[in-house]
Amino acid sequence: MPRRPHELKEIRWRGDSREVAHDFPKGARLKLGKELTRIQIGLQPRDGKWLAEVGQGAQEIRFAHSKAAYRVIYVAVFSEAVYVLHAFHKKSKAGKATPRAELDLAARRYRELVRERMPS
Repeated sequence: MPRRPHELKEIRWRGDSREVAHDFPKGARLKLGKELTRIQIGLQPRDGKWLAEVGQGAQEIRFAHSKAAYRVIYVAVFSEAVYVLHAFHKKSKAGKATPRAELDLAARRYRELVRERMPS
């Protein structure tokens, strides 16, 4: 069920994902902001993909700007926040598949997040 607009889930950025997303062109940042707001209120991204190989509940936001492809991998299944695990400019034009190195980095950040959330 979607949250009310005043009940936005906090966004927590992992690793360098915030800096990388900040370096996206302005139009790409605006698109990402709209997609993250959808996720914060409990909706799905307009063009998303589940990434079970990253971790339970992990998804990828896919969007384009000026003929360039951008991706953001996040997880929103935890009650306290939406965690942005990884952001990157997809440079490969060969296919839609997310590059293995990008998935591996997001998976590592997911595992770190799960470990941090465990009670001591």
